[in-house]
Amino acid sequence: MHRAAPLCAVAFAVACGGPSGPASGTEKRLHTAIAAYDSAWQQKDTPAIERILSPGYTYFSSTGELSDKSRTLRFLADTGYVLTLSRRSEVQVKLAGRTAVISSRWEGEGRYRAEAVHDDQTCGQTWIWTGDEWLLLSEHCVNRPGARPPPAATGLGPS
Repeated sequence: MHRAAPLCAVAFAVACGGPSGPASGTEKRLHTAIAAYDSAWQQKDTPAIERILSPGYTYFSSTGELSDKSRTLRFLADTGYVLTLSRRSEVQVKLAGRTAVISSRWEGEGRYRAEAVHDDQTCGQTWIWTGDEWLLLSEHCVNRPGARPPPAATGLGPS
């Protein structure tokens, strides 16, 4: 047997979610993490969102803005931002080892300062497995065709 064979087997197992990848029940745990994220966002639970977002989190807004973790947390904590309805549907999961790519439809209503918010977006999220939990690394939401445009003032929308 060639000496590189054991190394190749380990590399293959890691890439395919083997011993160091997510455990069985991964997709269920991922759906649970997404539900926890959505619930925490709806409740403006900044400490929970801080735990769910990875340190390198990036949000790509529908208006072309970028937001890092600290800016996103400040936005969520802003008392001028009120979310009265949020709903995620059409969730599709693609797993690749320790990474998951999620596509979904996100609908939200509320207000940002004095302006009404009516979001109907297609969102892509990238989640990473840390060994014990899923963390949200990035997300990008774009307005769906026919949806009302977001308020220009925010550059950030609920995700």
